[in-house]
Amino acid sequence: MRIEVTIDGKFLALSLSSDKPLNLLLIDEMGTRSIRNSCRGGMCGNCIVLLDGKAVLSCLVPAFEIRERTIMTFEGFSRTRDYRDIEKAYAACDMHPCEACHASRTLLIESIVRRHEMAASDFDEAEILQESALIDCHCMDSAGFVEVVREALANRRKRKNVRRA
Repeated sequence: MRIEVTIDGKFLALSLSSDKPLNLLLIDEMGTRSIRNSCRGGMCGNCIVLLDGKAVLSCLVPAFEIRERTIMTFEGFSRTRDYRDIEKAYAACDMHPCEACHASRTLLIESIVRRHEMAASDFDEAEILQESALIDCHCMDSAGFVEVVREALANRRKRKNVRRA
């Protein structure tokens, strides 16, 4: 099967098996290092990517679903200004995810921040806690995760407002 997709800002035309999961496509075809090849079939959460800006478990996304879509991996995201908003939040909250979940946790936070950065109101904490359950790593507690999301959202809003002024 031939698909066209944009990965980390690069338009690609790929020939591959339609049922190949996105995580293996990213590892095999793109050399993505932030996704580990030790997947537990959606149980660990360490394969999150942004698919059209939304966090998804790449091991559960078959290749045919990415046709004409936009994918951002941690490697691509870590080169953006938006990444710095989240890194500042980790530091400000003195919360530092472990190496195993850092990439996925960061992309999950970015997905949440994108959804809420233009909203006048704050987010629903219960919704954030539910989303944080995608990642099965206990290096950060749920209250710390919510704190980092709040701080990252504040950083993003502040940066965007300064740029508009």
